[in-house]
Amino acid sequence: MKTLAVTGCSGYIGGRIMEHLEEADWAGKVIGIDVKPPAKWWKKLEFYPLDVRSPELLSLLRDNRPQVLVHLAFIVNPLRDEREMHDIDVRGTENVLRAAAEAGVEHLVIASSSSAFGAFPDNPEWLTEDHPPRRMPNYTYASDKYEVEMMAKRFMEENPGVRVAVIRPCIVYGPNVDNYLSRFILRLPAMPSVDGQVPQMQFVHEEDVAEVFLKVIETGAAGYFHSCGEGTVGIDEIAAMAGKPLVKVPARIAYPLVDLLWKARFPLIEGPSGMLDFIRYRWTISDQKTREALGLGPRRSSQEVVEEMLRTHRSKRGPGLLGRRGAT
Repeated sequence: MKTLAVTGCSGYIGGRIMEHLEEADWAGKVIGIDVKPPAKWWKKLEFYPLDVRSPELLSLLRDNRPQVLVHLAFIVNPLRDEREMHDIDVRGTENVLRAAAEAGVEHLVIASSSSAFGAFPDNPEWLTEDHPPRRMPNYTYASDKYEVEMMAKRFMEENPGVRVAVIRPCIVYGPNVDNYLSRFILRLPAMPSVDGQVPQMQFVHEEDVAEVFLKVIETGAAGYFHSCGEGTVGIDEIAAMAGKPLVKVPARIAYPLVDLLWKARFPLIEGPSGMLDFIRYRWTISDQKTREALGLGPRRSSQEVVEEMLRTHRSKRGPGLLGRRGAT
């Protein structure tokens, strides 16, 4: 049986992975690493409350000698202290990679994001597993994911004996997810259309993301892998589904306004203006090569994930926050 280590084990993907590892006969002990304890304690889990930047990470891995290391410990919701966010995501990953190499890890699985490609007006219609990421300097989360991928690429080159997999999900939602992107869509009274743009977007269910991770872990796969829902959904369709008007906002007004509200800690704005690029430009990924390589079957559509997101928030918060139509 394999010994595994999972950073960020208490997050929504970490929890889904643990749920399956608990039942998998090929999985033995799991070294769980996170700054907060998991919501559920698993028999196979040995939990260590540890920051991924800690120098103790190396000794922990050396003592336990996991064959597989899954790195999920990243900040998803933007922090107002962007230097701290960058330090956790990038310096934390540097520490994980260094410890993996020195502890003799055989298979390293890293969570990236389709945002590593950036949201640009000249993006192709579909970004494949073979497209290189591009730095998006005006949005820390996407920029950090770019840096993480560059570090992973160097690690592959310098450690040819380690199988490295980089997994890029699109926007994730599910019953255990409550992120700023879903709140941005659900809490604003209207859906902004920057300069009248209505790009197609992608969403993926947390169970489908976990399935990709588990297939990669179980098979020892290496390379780049995508996780996305079937098809796309336009922001105009999302607005209609949520019962919100779609309001055209000039970019020259939208960007400084969002930055002003972000700095003023306005409660409905949970990130700087760079996030507007992700509802202005198309940044859709193809997962065809991933599905062929891993032998994956059907998954939920982007529209189905949005519908579940709306249902979940209606049941939790009532119809008042969902716009004109409310619950139907």
